[in-house]
Amino acid sequence: MINRVMAYFGDPDERSPPEDFYVIGYAQEEFYVTREVAECVLRQLGAFVRPRWIRFTDLHGSTVSVRSAWIHQVRESTAAQRKALRAFFQARVEEQTGEENPWQE
Repeated sequence: MINRVMAYFGDPDERSPPEDFYVIGYAQEEFYVTREVAECVLRQLGAFVRPRWIRFTDLHGSTVSVRSAWIHQVRESTAAQRKALRAFFQARVEEQTGEENPWQE
C-alpha cells in the first residue's frame, strides 16, 4: 500500500538537483557544492596560512574532509555553460566526421 501511495505522490524527500553548482576537483574525484561552500573553500585555499585539511558539505549532504594541497580546481558549472559545452563538442564531432568521410553524405 505504501509503495503505491509513494508512487502516486512521489518521494517527499526527493529534491531536484540544482541547475547551477560548483565543482571541487580533488585528486581523482569531484565534489559538487553550492556557491557559498565554494567561496568558503577558496578563502581557505587563499589564506596566508593554508589549513592542512579543508572540511565542507557537498550537495548531497555528505561531510567531506580533504587535504588542501590536493585540491586542484574549484570551478563554476551553470546550466548555460554545460549547454554551450555540449554544443561545442557536438560541433567538433560533426566537423570530424565530415572531414573523415566526405563520401557518406
